[in-house]
Amino acid sequence: MLNNLHYLLHKMPRAILVLIACALVAIIGIVDYSTSFDISISFFYLALIIFATWYIDLTAGITLSIISTIIWLVTRVLALPSEGISTWVLVLATAIRLGLFLASAILIAHLQRALNRERWLARTDYLTGILNSRAFREQANIELARAKRSQRPFTLIYFELDNFKEINERFGHVQGDKVLQFIGRELSRFLRVTDIIGRMGGEEFVVLFSETDQQNAYSVVARLYGFLTAEIRKKQWPITISMGVLTCMQTTIELDKVLHEVDKMMFESKKSEKNRITYRVMVQDN
Repeated sequence: MLNNLHYLLHKMPRAILVLIACALVAIIGIVDYSTSFDISISFFYLALIIFATWYIDLTAGITLSIISTIIWLVTRVLALPSEGISTWVLVLATAIRLGLFLASAILIAHLQRALNRERWLARTDYLTGILNSRAFREQANIELARAKRSQRPFTLIYFELDNFKEINERFGHVQGDKVLQFIGRELSRFLRVTDIIGRMGGEEFVVLFSETDQQNAYSVVARLYGFLTAEIRKKQWPITISMGVLTCMQTTIELDKVLHEVDKMMFESKKSEKNRITYRVMVQDN
């Protein structure tokens, strides 16, 4: 249940979250005014500031810190004659609360950035910046589940850079890394944001095209293959591309089986004459 709430809050439009935060701080202010000075509910202000910082951004957290401090101060000033509070005590208490609220917002923002970076590093191939094998599988399984619900075909391509070892042997591993980075960068630039791109290890890459049938797969793969090979020739790299392309009309198939089949197709391309594409359509489970 908590995971569902967390997901819902992250997907909720920013404007709605801002309205919720403003409404809650107003409610807290009213409750705060109805209590005595000794019964502080600053914790609730703080909880709301943490919420705004985490689910909106640091600016929202800082803004809410200032608003919360002002509301708290106004409620204390209105209660000042009956409470008999010293002005200096009130000023000091206000400064302390503002400092606490701001420090909490900044700390939460830094914590969130650190967690997001760790999450990104765990899912990203360190060299190319695209998905690593594990993250690709996670995203691909989500897409396969969607394809199963919608009964729409999808296409998977798996390719390897032929003779890649020659790059490392002739020019060194630094140049080899630059080649892999180039491929990852050009894949991200050429393909749609909805396409799932991953590096499976070494010089092997994989792409999943959602809602792509055989005819569309021929078109997009031909353009991608032509684009990459043209760029490789321009740079005069002694490598080519062997590719397997599998279109799945049977959407109940498991990801491991699809990857196994398209991997075999890629090796068929390599064993025959390299620098070619092997196409296949999977209509039903064998």
